Amino acid sequence: MKTDNKPWYWIPLLNFASGLPYAVIISVSVIMYKKLGISNKDIGLYTSLLYLPWVIKPLWSPFIELIGTKRKWFLSMQLLISIAFLLVGFTIPTSGFFMMTLAIFWVAAFASASNDIASDGFYLLVLPEDQQSFFIGIRSTFYRLAMLAGNGLIVLLAGYLEHKYGDNTKAWSYTMIAVGLLMTFITVYNFFSTPKTEINAGEKPVDTNKQSFASIFASFFRKKQIILVLSFILLFRLGESQLIKMLTPFLVDPIKYELVETGSDESQTKALEIYNSKVKNGEKLSDSELQLLYSKLPILVEMRDQKKPLAEVENKDKAEYKNANKARIDFVDLLIVNKGNQKTIKKGGMGLETEDIGLIYGTFGLIALTLGGILGGIAISKQGLTKWMLPMILTMHLPIIGFILLAHFHPASIYYIYTVVIIEQFGYGFGFAAFMMYLIYVAEGESKTAHYALATGFMAMGMMLPGMVSGYIQEYLGYGNFFIWVFLATIPGIILSRFLIFPKDFGKKSEEV
Repeated sequence: MKTDNKPWYWIPLLNFASGLPYAVIISVSVIMYKKLGISNKDIGLYTSLLYLPWVIKPLWSPFIELIGTKRKWFLSMQLLISIAFLLVGFTIPTSGFFMMTLAIFWVAAFASASNDIASDGFYLLVLPEDQQSFFIGIRSTFYRLAMLAGNGLIVLLAGYLEHKYGDNTKAWSYTMIAVGLLMTFITVYNFFSTPKTEINAGEKPVDTNKQSFASIFASFFRKKQIILVLSFILLFRLGESQLIKMLTPFLVDPIKYELVETGSDESQTKALEIYNSKVKNGEKLSDSELQLLYSKLPILVEMRDQKKPLAEVENKDKAEYKNANKARIDFVDLLIVNKGNQKTIKKGGMGLETEDIGLIYGTFGLIALTLGGILGGIAISKQGLTKWMLPMILTMHLPIIGFILLAHFHPASIYYIYTVVIIEQFGYGFGFAAFMMYLIYVAEGESKTAHYALATGFMAMGMMLPGMVSGYIQEYLGYGNFFIWVFLATIPGIILSRFLIFPKDFGKKSEEV
């Protein structure tokens, strides 16, 4: 291998450059839009659709296989992503920002998916199998570190700016500009650090010009066990895909809403009179009485360690009140159904602030994920994938039980939340290494880049489709039962994994010197 190929110099930030855009587009955008007043319904639908470029990326992956070099592709795409994030930052303060930023995110998503194809292919071409198995943990760790940088440090920055300026629009505009500048720096670093060659020493280059788009695409579906393989890829993340979409709303949603028994003005006093005389007695309300309750019934929202008035419906002309309005209307409807008995209304989320989310995922969660990913890669490189497949899958999925417990018991101490997140992040880092290594096995043979893209495209489909309906499922079941459902949804992938056939020592580091 060429002497300029020093994996520790380029693998970390090359994979960071894949994970950061994905985190911002898929996860951080959810928090951003929620803080900018977009409804949960629109957030769930549109941010899930942003998965689509990763789903359909196999359709253009053969062109990346056949045209140009992988290095030129990922450098060009990283530059385009940098520009896109800067544009999002400048667009947020404008009217109609929602559709405009979504359009820019779509461009960034296609560029990010193309960057993933080229980066994955570059990795598979430059490193031999024994190094691939060792660095699979490093790759997954830095990819996940990028996810945590987005969900942790970037969110922490946004939360800090929200309190500093008292203006969510300005805070998120500055945050996205900062993300664009960070991606620009990473692109420049990757330009200088990545090796110029894409062929392993001692290997002959594959004559890809003799391969057509159709032949590359069709050869993937001639692989052994392909139906079982695709079923496993689609179902392996069935639970995780829903967990990821609803976990942030669960952590930031208020603990509960609380009716205040005294009004501060005549309208509130009148609303309370209707509540005490009719709602508690289960009497039917007129439309005017219902609207008065919706708009004037005094309600507090309980976050962790604080209570604050919930916005009134008459403020509906302000976008930032949209979510609060829906929340208070839903709460009033529940009061009517339960005849004013607040105790029968279940608690909701964990009541964390934006900075809390960033702090939890950007500190202890980051450390746990790093350790888990590194240990996962080392374990596979020492003993092979067969020995570790099931233990790693279980390690990845069992921590969901922690969120079931949080949703049911709502512990007062924030340290319980830290503990659950730390365990979940370690399990994810350790367990996901096995899944990534199996995808490398699926891509074995000629056209590794295109075949790996096909495998990850099906994986993205397995993330997108359940994610689109996760909000409806959560709303129907409530958080506690939703997390139980998520845990049960991991079972099909576990069962299918036991029928997969691959070399016993695949991924094991060679003992030869």
